[in-house]
Amino acid sequence: MKEKITEKKWFLYALVPVCALMWGMSYLGTSVTLNHLEVMELLALRWTVSTVVFLVLIALRIVKVKFKGKNIKLLILVGILQPCIYATFETLGVKYTSTSESSIFIATIPLMVLLISAIVLHQKTSKKIIGAIILAFVGVVVCVYFSPEFSVGGKGIGYLFLLAAIISGALYSLSSSKASEEFDALEVTFSISVMGAICFNAISFAMGNGVRGYALCLNDMTVLGGVLFLGICCSCLSYLIFNYVLGKLPATIGTNLVANSVTAVGVLSGCLFAGDPFGWYTVVGVALTITGVCLASTGNPD
Repeated sequence: MKEKITEKKWFLYALVPVCALMWGMSYLGTSVTLNHLEVMELLALRWTVSTVVFLVLIALRIVKVKFKGKNIKLLILVGILQPCIYATFETLGVKYTSTSESSIFIATIPLMVLLISAIVLHQKTSKKIIGAIILAFVGVVVCVYFSPEFSVGGKGIGYLFLLAAIISGALYSLSSSKASEEFDALEVTFSISVMGAICFNAISFAMGNGVRGYALCLNDMTVLGGVLFLGICCSCLSYLIFNYVLGKLPATIGTNLVANSVTAVGVLSGCLFAGDPFGWYTVVGVALTITGVCLASTGNPD
């Protein structure tokens, strides 16, 4: 049973910027690493690293997982949605767009969660939270539309990949929130790591990549550093935090807090380190996004 939204609120909100910092930088890390690796090679390496970390912790009895007598089918659904489907579309989206555009698009996941919750699940949400999420979405539109690099014709395929990531990400948030009633955050995160490693390694080998990516990691410190950062920080720690937050807060609020905080970090990292365009639209868009996050964090679900 979930705790009331007011309980340990400060701890949940303290975790959000930690997750946002790691995930916000993941767009840059992914973009840089894709200069050396194929998409499936990167995904296979990233989730293999995360799985190995968990297996070591479990072997050393630092952490424990229990699956006996629980609804494994629900956990499999969560794993298929994320990382198997979501991570594929997100990584392809990053490849065909810019760092800041990718992070901004992903910020619309809370809006998709809200729509699915209201239309499909018939869940009620307060007007304040609805307004906050829409405000964050407006910030996304401002950042993308007014950017000098915005071009539907030039990056249409990238935007389609990101749209698919948004839909699968929203479904993941809702299913993970449901799974948290039976599984703890550690069990959910370990499960998606294992499924991601199996799925992407199988696809990568089927594509004929073999162990090229693993060999490249041993010979190129840039690639190794990028893979370790994405695997440990972005696949292991960040998802552990995200699944914990989803287990304590309603999916609409939890996803909004994390996704839009990630957007702010992602946009700024893209502008500072990847040479993405920066202007008034960036400042206004990020400001609206952060305002939406703050308003949602102080709202009640009903």
